[in-house]
Amino acid sequence: MAFFDLETPENNDTENLVWLGHLSPDSDTIGSAIGAAELFGGEPRRAGELNKETAFVMDYCGAELPKMITKEEGQTVGLVDFNQKTQLHKDVDNKDIVAIIDHHAIQDQPITFNTAMSVDIRPWGSAATILADRFEKMGKQPTKSTACVLLAGILSDTLIFESPTTCPQDKPFAEKLAKFAGIDDLYAFGTAMLEAKSDLADVSTYDVLKGDFKHYEINGKKVGFGVAETLKPEQLIERQAAFLEEMTGEKAKQGLDFIFFAIVDTKNKQSHLVIYSDAEAELAGTAYGAAAENNWMLLPGLISRKKQLMPVIQEVLSA
Repeated sequence: MAFFDLETPENNDTENLVWLGHLSPDSDTIGSAIGAAELFGGEPRRAGELNKETAFVMDYCGAELPKMITKEEGQTVGLVDFNQKTQLHKDVDNKDIVAIIDHHAIQDQPITFNTAMSVDIRPWGSAATILADRFEKMGKQPTKSTACVLLAGILSDTLIFESPTTCPQDKPFAEKLAKFAGIDDLYAFGTAMLEAKSDLADVSTYDVLKGDFKHYEINGKKVGFGVAETLKPEQLIERQAAFLEEMTGEKAKQGLDFIFFAIVDTKNKQSHLVIYSDAEAELAGTAYGAAAENNWMLLPGLISRKKQLMPVIQEVLSA
């Protein structure tokens, strides 16, 4: 495999290069894969089906839907928006990975390599923000549709700059991308994205549960944690019994020690955590300092799995 360097893209072999995000493709993962392919060469790929928000974004931006990842001889892979083995598609061989661009912490089960790798991980609000910075530093302007999907990635992951994961770089780059994309009101675009994501009445309970579901392995314990961000939490709250039933099957199928699902109310900035069993109630109670009642735990002010919901779970399990 040829040496790949994010800093000298003109020297890279991109003939069989693809860019891929995690198993639950969201707007940041898809937008970043498209942006990386345009900037560094190669083609974008996806590791699963799109959620409603991201499908809306692709249509709004007039962007071409990336093909599903497949196992191909001689293929090299750049990863965007994740660095954990639990989020890597089964058709990607570890030895074929050549670069990582991400904004998540290096925690349990990171992807590791036998040789040095070109990696760009920053504590920014989205991987799309990092790509926007790299476009600027390389003196390149993304095409209109790519600027649009990168903007969507920033707005989605930062909840239009309301998430605690938002960093000082996100808004300035979002404003620049909006100009490149020809979008006059990025807040209206972001709101339309959240509304598209919130309309889940016709989506099966299982698909809602798995739409943004991530796996973690912490101190030998396997944890599954799904979230659904919505402006209409009542649509999902009334389906609690169905979620508990689907969580039973998913916990057994994946061999999980703990399973959680959070209905994130993006309007009122709080999460309704579905508590599966006494084991989850005890762990969540220790982590969040709250009590479970009727298989619910209300978590005011906690809306980010990345920065608020998972870190304390990891801290308790790591103790």
